[in-house]
Amino acid sequence: MKGSGGPSVSRWICLCAGLAVLGAPAVSAGGEIPFEAVVIDGKGPANPWAKMTGDLNGDGLVDVVIGGQNGPLVWYAAPEWKKTLIIEGGYQTVDGELGDVDGDGDLDGVMGGILWYENPRPKGSAAQGPWAAHRIGKHDTHDLELADLDGDGRLDVLARGQSGFGRKFGNKIFIWKQTAAAGRSAWPERVLEAPHGEGISLADLDRDGDPDIVIGGAWYENAKDILKGEWPRHTFADWHEDAVVKAGDVNGDGRLDVVLTRSEGPYKVSWFEAPADPRQGNWPEHVMSDSFDFAHSLELADMDADGDLDAVTAEMHQSERDRVVVFVNEGQGARWTMQVLSTKGSHNLRVADIDSDGDMDVVGANWSGPYQPVELWKNKMR
Repeated sequence: MKGSGGPSVSRWICLCAGLAVLGAPAVSAGGEIPFEAVVIDGKGPANPWAKMTGDLNGDGLVDVVIGGQNGPLVWYAAPEWKKTLIIEGGYQTVDGELGDVDGDGDLDGVMGGILWYENPRPKGSAAQGPWAAHRIGKHDTHDLELADLDGDGRLDVLARGQSGFGRKFGNKIFIWKQTAAAGRSAWPERVLEAPHGEGISLADLDRDGDPDIVIGGAWYENAKDILKGEWPRHTFADWHEDAVVKAGDVNGDGRLDVVLTRSEGPYKVSWFEAPADPRQGNWPEHVMSDSFDFAHSLELADMDADGDLDAVTAEMHQSERDRVVVFVNEGQGARWTMQVLSTKGSHNLRVADIDSDGDMDVVGANWSGPYQPVELWKNKMR
């Protein structure tokens, strides 16, 4: 992707037609996954680049957070979707994450720029903004991750820029280590060299108990000492420099595999099978779709409640097809059924159990273009 009103009552049951079976012929034993499409906000922040989900007010329900290109950053309190300001703007990113940065028991927000926003511990849905902003570093961010990288009990921040569109800033990975539980002291920085591109994720590929860094086609082995230690880079695939990357056990063998899309143009969707030693190169590739465009979204979750991981992705509005899709895993990653939820496009989708009914739902919005409502596809399997 280039660059850094109240709820609608428009609802319908989407028993989405148009299944396409990939690989060997397969029919989902349970048929299509039923979804109910809901517009959370028909007129949210302009150019809604950042999407996040989490329980901000401690009521046990998953709320939705949306950040416009130039602000504001707002949250929608489930289940009525009352919109409340977090911050007017000031960040520089298409990505953000929620996590308890200051260790006080509630979810704070982290946005590229790099800034974290302190949750005022709201009661119910009556929280008022703006939230207090705290500077972590200076970085025009395309991709951001939040995790305890070194096991000290504090959340650290990981970010990457973008190399496309003449920006040429995706060849470095930035790590900021949190040095105090209060989250307000200095955040020392480490910079790793990387191939040009975009896309980043965290996963314990080598199964040693700490998160490794994964990008399109390579992964960095966690150095333990994240500021001074070596982060060995291992190549596992040949992929386009524009990537969205997620890891999960696709085939049920106990190893974390990697799923990749191309974020900024036409390409394919594939998963790469982890060998016994993940440091081994050339992981076997399994193509899920050989024709998919501008897939700037990727989440892995068990969408049909059959015990294996499915993939959720979407084509942005630049695509001619604009599909929001669930790739249903029909058998240890060997066969996939593509179920189309929408043909209006989306970007940076998030998957969570929004309505607390035990199945996984989908939240998204187009990052630009004429159609930008904040949308929810509610999984109706339960």
